Amino acid sequence: MQSLLPYIPTVLQLLLFLIMLGMGMTLTVKDFFNVGTNPKALLIGLTNQIILVPLIAFGLINLLPLDPYLAMGLMVVSCCPGGAVSNLFSYLAKGDTALSISLTALSSIITVFTIPLILVFAMRFVLGADASIQLPLGKTIFNIFKLTALPVILGMMIHQYLPKFSQKCKPAIGWFSGLVIVLALILMVVKLEEIGDSWMLLKASFVSVLLLNLFTLGIGFGSSRALGLSTKQSATVSIESGMQNNVLGMTLAISPTFLGEPRMAATAGVYGVVMCTLAILVVWLFKRLILSKEVIRLKP
Repeated sequence: MQSLLPYIPTVLQLLLFLIMLGMGMTLTVKDFFNVGTNPKALLIGLTNQIILVPLIAFGLINLLPLDPYLAMGLMVVSCCPGGAVSNLFSYLAKGDTALSISLTALSSIITVFTIPLILVFAMRFVLGADASIQLPLGKTIFNIFKLTALPVILGMMIHQYLPKFSQKCKPAIGWFSGLVIVLALILMVVKLEEIGDSWMLLKASFVSVLLLNLFTLGIGFGSSRALGLSTKQSATVSIESGMQNNVLGMTLAISPTFLGEPRMAATAGVYGVVMCTLAILVVWLFKRLILSKEVIRLKP
């Protein structure tokens, strides 16, 4: 097992590239221009994902007695975009799938620029000005672009020029992303064993991750309803806010190209498990709520 350790960051980057490529194969250029058809829902969704989720994480790391590296891990996962799994769960919950896809597409592009800014601020706050980890802004933006935006663009090109192939792959993409989350979690645990106390780190991050998930899901739904979105749209914003791309989070934490600190990856790994577990309950609740609203609307 020790012989695999040097290759884990590279494997994680490859898995992330494949997830983002698959997500791109479900997108079209039109998905990026749906702002005109539903600007209010998109603005509320993006505000929740890109601004509120990191703010909630920042509040939690100030309130909870977290190890600094676990606190940084929570900030890492909070500033990641939504993933392909969120699109799948939005579909299963009878949410607004088109809105979910548009939010995932736009957040994947926008976070190329916001992730480095948030992480530089968080490192200075959590680890202090003398932190040994360096994150050059321009280089980090370029590296994140290569891992996230570039494969999405390539996936969209496949969708454009090989539509039949993309259509055949589409049903498997969400499930494949779920399997990658499990594989990435296993790789992260193996990497943590290198420094010891892996299970202690995973247990220590559980409460903060659970609270982040619960708050983002709840605030995502509540704020959307309060601002006048439909139940379907609000459920979608909730799922998009509460289901970040934790594989990207683990890659950012472990890879020497970025933070190169496996302890930060513990939070992102636990986040993936809690996220998918809560999503099963959330999908059931939202599906019942949305279907009940539709029944009421259809009654004479």
